[in-house]
Amino acid sequence: MANINSLDDILNSDTFGLLETKEEEDIHTLVNVPKIEKSRAETDFVARRTRLENFEKYEELFKECQKDLKAGKRKLVKFNERFFKKGAFFVLKGVLVYLENIEKPRKDKHHKLDARTTTIFENGTYSNMLLRSLGKGLYEDGYFVSEHEDRIMNDLNQIAKEDTQNGYIYILKSLSNDDRIATKRNLYKIGFSTTDVETRIKNASQDPTYLMADVQVVSVFEVYNVNPHKLEQLIHKFFSNSCLDIDIVDEKGSIHKPREWFVAPLNVIEEAIELIISGKIVDYIYDYNKETIIFKN
Repeated sequence: MANINSLDDILNSDTFGLLETKEEEDIHTLVNVPKIEKSRAETDFVARRTRLENFEKYEELFKECQKDLKAGKRKLVKFNERFFKKGAFFVLKGVLVYLENIEKPRKDKHHKLDARTTTIFENGTYSNMLLRSLGKGLYEDGYFVSEHEDRIMNDLNQIAKEDTQNGYIYILKSLSNDDRIATKRNLYKIGFSTTDVETRIKNASQDPTYLMADVQVVSVFEVYNVNPHKLEQLIHKFFSNSCLDIDIVDEKGSIHKPREWFVAPLNVIEEAIELIISGKIVDYIYDYNKETIIFKN
């Protein structure tokens, strides 16, 4: 082996060819390293935010929304694409967002709804991102901001093309043997269905929505000319402080958190439903500790 006394000796004595490279390569050329490319959705999401010059036009809307959230008249709801509509508020990565417009909704190549939007951010910027891009961000780290309860009540009383179908508000009792459920006094599911309730619950024992157990129908109220999503939202808002907090594991081992089960006396639930149907519910609140409905101060 050659005598090695300096760095030059090492470089000039590459016995095993470890330092050999092709002539066209240099230390600035990376090989066999995959390029990191942002997805179209991520690029669209990040690249199109622009400072909004007339932000003062929207500033009051954001202030009112924040005020309603603090007062409990609006709440943060787990995001679902069915909440997408003009004028809706969302929270995206901790920032309040106003969906001002959805331009010409259409189905993409995967048969999913997509469109360009006008999305206003509370920090004074706006974007024309795609609806799919906004949805992706909200699924990852975001919430829907529920509507003001007074507006919901007004919408319920308005008859529109999509609101003319009959439906049923139903109250169910669980027949589960799970101690976490069976030992709960006054535990009921309150829901809305556009189909016959018996048909709706026929597979209850395989559905985490029904706590993976059969259920008993307690009461059914027939209603007309209402938007089902807004009706459910109003009921769940009214009893939100008594919502059952439980993890349910389905047959595949997935964990679910049912959100339509509430701890409240049956007569109180029926009274609340009557108040909703009559339109007087906005004047009352449910006192969880006293288990009674009381007039707002």
